[in-house]
Amino acid sequence: MFYENLEKILKQKNLTLNKLAKGTGLAQSPTSRWKNGTIPNGETIIKICKYLEISSDYLLDLNPEAPPTLTDQEQELLEHFRQCSPGEQDSILLLANAGAAKAEQEKESSISKNVG
Repeated sequence: MFYENLEKILKQKNLTLNKLAKGTGLAQSPTSRWKNGTIPNGETIIKICKYLEISSDYLLDLNPEAPPTLTDQEQELLEHFRQCSPGEQDSILLLANAGAAKAEQEKESSISKNVG
């Protein structure tokens, strides 16, 4: 199941095993063994999961629920967020929480208008 899950994630992210190997600093030779059912060691799994930004539970089929796939805009936002200082990250989170609360209020208001 490991390889099938890995293939699925690579396809969703428009990546190849070759790009994965280069991005994680792994040799390409082990990747061919994965096709035959070999599961990489823990250190390699950690590298793969960090690079692909996925859970090891999903990759190892411990949690079959598919991980959420970020849109290009969400991925860009995440990359910018990670470049910010902790204080800037706190400010961004406050703004995002306020926006989410406002959206929730508007949704509830809309529902109550439709009911009444």
